[in-house]
Amino acid sequence: MKNQTGKQLLEKLKNGTISAEERRLLDAWYEDFVTQAEPFNDARLFLADMEILDKAFPFDSTQTPVKTYKIWPRIAITAALFIMIIGAGLLFYNLNPDKAPHGSTVYKNVIAPGKVGATLTLANGKQIRLSSAVNGELAEEAGVKISKSADGQIVYEIIGTANNSNQLNTLSTSNGETYRIRLPDKSEVWLNAASTIRYPVSFAKHPIRKIELTGEAYFEIARDKKHPFIVESKEQRIEVLGTHFNVNTYTNENNVKTTLIEGSVKVQVLNSTRKTLGGEQVILKPGEQSILAADELNVRQADVEEAIAWKMGFFKFRDENIQSIMRKVSRWYNVEVIYKGEIPQSGLEGTVSRYQDITQLLDMLQSTGLVKFSIIKNKIIVSK
Repeated sequence: MKNQTGKQLLEKLKNGTISAEERRLLDAWYEDFVTQAEPFNDARLFLADMEILDKAFPFDSTQTPVKTYKIWPRIAITAALFIMIIGAGLLFYNLNPDKAPHGSTVYKNVIAPGKVGATLTLANGKQIRLSSAVNGELAEEAGVKISKSADGQIVYEIIGTANNSNQLNTLSTSNGETYRIRLPDKSEVWLNAASTIRYPVSFAKHPIRKIELTGEAYFEIARDKKHPFIVESKEQRIEVLGTHFNVNTYTNENNVKTTLIEGSVKVQVLNSTRKTLGGEQVILKPGEQSILAADELNVRQADVEEAIAWKMGFFKFRDENIQSIMRKVSRWYNVEVIYKGEIPQSGLEGTVSRYQDITQLLDMLQSTGLVKFSIIKNKIIVSK
């Protein structure tokens, strides 16, 4: 899609006149822009017009207010290229990447961002590193062909009668990896870094389509009213018929977040054995988010843009403290974060490309005056 068309769709988004089909086109164009292979090497920044985003994805204003710092006022001088959505369209600014920004820190180590990659474990235990696997057929199990497409996606295709629907595959990303998969029922899943899904090679002969998730994933589920789709994760079960949603179930986070973009899902609390359901459950509407913490399930209006920013190639911070931000940084850049002294808990706001090297992001965070950073090999030291 041409940039001019993108501008027109952005204007419709701002005015609230965009149709569902136009929104899908805009999302696809946006994803294509941020996922081009070569531009990943450029320092890039996306500055979002919060007026547009807040209209499209309202934020829960009932939360307790805290002092918040915006990290983007001084960002322009730290990036080789940035894009700002203002009013009717896109404004492009090219800056000199050879000149270090005023006040920036010169780091001895350059840590590259994450990339597309994962490990596929077949039912027979064989492991395939997908980043190095060639395109084409990878394996055949239970009457299902498993292939790697030209765009790097794993695709399951039924080529005969499924003869063993109990065979399971596992797709895992490490820190610094992300991957996309199309399941046998044509549902699609995007895995964030340090995440795993476990699923049947074929859903044939199963009354439900059930998978297990650890980490974070975004789902676009193929509709099948006769066979509900079940996602089991840390302490909860999600039941859907056909919908788009995101689940964040990282073990080093304080809660499990399920964000509904389209359709309807039922979120149910699991007991400690993960075999039976607890008494609490909620049905989410589009734009809502459930939060499961300490066996308590609550629902609030979601910041959808923040929830799926990782899928679109960005970090979006909305009233997040340094520790929360650095957990995301640690997973994506595959680094260890060490804190020295007491770190301020002030909230930060900003939207930053995940595909710039880590020094750009650290400089932006450091420009707030809240913290300082140093890099020792693969460790980031955070201090006041």
